[in-house]
Amino acid sequence: MNLLRASAKGDLAAVKKFVAEGANVNDADGIGRTPIIEAAWGGHADLVKYLVEKGANINAADNAGYTALMRACEGGHAQVMTYLINKGALVNVRGKVRGTTPLMLAAEQGHIKVLEVLIAHGAKLNAVDQFEESACARAYHMNQTKAAQYLESKGGRGKPERSSLSHYSSRDKEGRPVKTLLPQWSAAAEDANLEETEPAEPAADSEETNEE
Repeated sequence: MNLLRASAKGDLAAVKKFVAEGANVNDADGIGRTPIIEAAWGGHADLVKYLVEKGANINAADNAGYTALMRACEGGHAQVMTYLINKGALVNVRGKVRGTTPLMLAAEQGHIKVLEVLIAHGAKLNAVDQFEESACARAYHMNQTKAAQYLESKGGRGKPERSSLSHYSSRDKEGRPVKTLLPQWSAAAEDANLEETEPAEPAADSEETNEE
């Protein structure tokens, strides 16, 4: 086990041991993930705080442009994301895939508490991604109706009338949109005896058309 895997697992004792032995808290793996990104993704609040105290770069991003705050928002870890914001995490940061923001990630997963905190700290409610979809629209696409309605109550706009401008390129047997996910491999996977695979390429949005 190394520092990255220990961070993903939330093993604070192991992380402290690696740091005491000289491990760099800002070292990244082959796809750009750092210990604080892994710790935030897992919701390990005490570990995130320790890494910050040891000089971890809060706004470091992986190869997909995802930061620790974005992963915490995606996972619904309100305590972690609140701490990161208070320490200077960028609320309106954008990932490289579609120009996704933390608010969009939280909306898609239906994490209303996270949405509340983000909006209270200046998240741009009606920012749109590269396909002109807002957080509200993306919540509706993922059938997160309560999250979408919450955003609307705060002034959110963008209820989708069609799906051709999105990355929801397929539907399940009941006709619901199926989201094309970013690679979800975490350093914790190896210790869980899961097979590691190469990150999948995102769906080719450019193949979708805007015909009326």
